[in-house]
Amino acid sequence: MFLKYLEIKNIRSISSYQMEFSNGVNLIYGENGVGKTTILEAIHTLSISKSFRSGYRKNIQKIDTEVMSIVGHVSGKVEKKITYRKTLLQKKIKINEVVVEKNSDLIGVFPSIVLSPEDIDIVSGGNSARLTYVNKILSISNKDYLHTLTRYSKIIKLRNRCLGTNRPYNEVVVWDEQLPVLAEKIWQYRIDFFEQFNVYFKEFWKKIIPSELARIEHKPPKHENQKSLLLDLKSRFEKDKIRGITSVGPHKDKINFYFGNIDIKDQASQGEKKIFLVVLKVAEVKYLHKITNKKPVLLLDDLFAKLDSSRGKKILQLIDNKYQTFITTTDNSVESYFNNFEKVNFIKLKKNNELCSVA
Repeated sequence: MFLKYLEIKNIRSISSYQMEFSNGVNLIYGENGVGKTTILEAIHTLSISKSFRSGYRKNIQKIDTEVMSIVGHVSGKVEKKITYRKTLLQKKIKINEVVVEKNSDLIGVFPSIVLSPEDIDIVSGGNSARLTYVNKILSISNKDYLHTLTRYSKIIKLRNRCLGTNRPYNEVVVWDEQLPVLAEKIWQYRIDFFEQFNVYFKEFWKKIIPSELARIEHKPPKHENQKSLLLDLKSRFEKDKIRGITSVGPHKDKINFYFGNIDIKDQASQGEKKIFLVVLKVAEVKYLHKITNKKPVLLLDDLFAKLDSSRGKKILQLIDNKYQTFITTTDNSVESYFNNFEKVNFIKLKKNNELCSVA
């Protein structure tokens, strides 16, 4: 599966853009502000109906325009045309001219995996960012996980609302009785995920830094069965009521990333964190391909930032021509990094979205 053709209208600074892409590596380069990241945002929007730039999602439409649109032609076993159209009042998504009623129905049709500067929080930030990352992978690859997690999260919010308004336990127990069966499913899916994902992560890490150890550790709470979780929820009720939050469950799982024997967020350099993050994303590509039998598109925004040329070239050892990859950079000199690649589509953008050259 790969994106054959893309057409953009009225997104951020781009008024109009059309381009055909290679099914291998597409290197998009140019100065800051010419629209490189916007092209990746458009591709990602065709995948899950929103930009990957969480702080800028509401402002994706170009100022003073009435309609924005993205059209992508996806090549695979079955050709697909995905259309995303948004006005100031509504949005409409179509697959082969058939309207998609729910955003969740779009997920998995054209999978994409993105690495952006914002993703550094996965390795540098707290546990919440890591849980969000894992939940996203599992939600894309497993519809039952998505539905289970959605239901679980809704009940946790309702339970927390009761805790925050000082309700007695007999009004909270109705939620507690529903949580264990959902929690058990979520934990089992996560345990299975990490068992397989870690195999891919270790495989790719050895290609980059075989002399250093790195690992991912998942620590779910220990509950022998659903009954023990229910008892734990009850025993923590008074303390939870004081804090206004539920202190046990899958939303409290711990995920640690280690570089050597140290959590990567504490002492690793920016370059080491970037390499760890790239390996995570490449392992994600392999995992999703294996689980869904669909080849995800890999979107690498500003890939070479915070990396010297040696590390930049090492990272490219992970780029597999079996997967369509989009890389953005401001550094023209990185063209030389791709001398050993069979097929690279070099796309240079200039201001006002003028396509300067394609080779």
